[in-house]
Amino acid sequence: MSRLAMSQRDANLKARIQRWRDAFRDNTTGINKTMHDMVWYYAAFRTALKIVNLSTEKGDQGPPLNEMMFDLVQTGYWSSLLIGVRRLLDASSALSGKRGVYSLRSVIRDIEASRSLITRRVYVEWVCEAQYDVERLRKQHWETLRAADGKAVWGDPELPKSEWSHRYFDRLSSVSPDERAPDDLIDARTFMLLEARLARLDSIAEYVSSHVVHAGNVESRQGRGIGDFNIEDARLALKELKQISDLVGIWFAGASSAGLATYIGDQFLGLDSPMVTRAEITTLEQQWHEIEQDVAGWSTSLGEL
Repeated sequence: MSRLAMSQRDANLKARIQRWRDAFRDNTTGINKTMHDMVWYYAAFRTALKIVNLSTEKGDQGPPLNEMMFDLVQTGYWSSLLIGVRRLLDASSALSGKRGVYSLRSVIRDIEASRSLITRRVYVEWVCEAQYDVERLRKQHWETLRAADGKAVWGDPELPKSEWSHRYFDRLSSVSPDERAPDDLIDARTFMLLEARLARLDSIAEYVSSHVVHAGNVESRQGRGIGDFNIEDARLALKELKQISDLVGIWFAGASSAGLATYIGDQFLGLDSPMVTRAEITTLEQQWHEIEQDVAGWSTSLGEL
């Protein structure tokens, strides 16, 4: 291969690695953004369910729950959860291009397509942006300690960075530390294991495609149900997705979705007070009638077309 061709190949690979990072870090539709929202809404919905349970335990002594509002919350939550799962499993398009998507599958498949180029050296130096020669760094570290003669000194942050980069690739390549080589490649079974984990949730994605995203007819909905999908099923699906997204994000994008976000403020503010007063119900009734009259006028004739 000519030097020019090699240079172009390297440039293309570095651009590809950057796309993996972008797929996780994009603040609009990135994988971490999707996971963050899904985990946050899960916690918020569990809070709403607890409110319902607390009210039920009080019986007639407790304040009545407004079914309209809680039905809206419930419908919105399940729709956002199911669509979020489908987004992360989306295999309809590649990672790049005008029809590209930021899904776990698009990233994993793009990495797999680059497998022959992602050697241990490329992984450590380009993917993890660390120094490859970990033994040299360790030697320099001990020389620094000896020269300090017991005094406190700063350690070189490049050493642990190089160490964990090699450890990650040990797992990815199924190569033991004492058998490391610069041209080691990722074990093909790694991608098989990741796909097997994602495939566990494919029934949810298929349901969303036929019942939520598309208005599937009777034939297209056949065999695509998810049964009595409940909050525990939601928890398990989120756990599965978070585990995979964290692994792939840490391995190839230097980013994980972390845990449940810390709310700046009080997420329970106002829950101990009614949303409206009895006097304001009249205003709500008036608005409802206005909406009803407006909707009643949403009709047209052939001539008006």
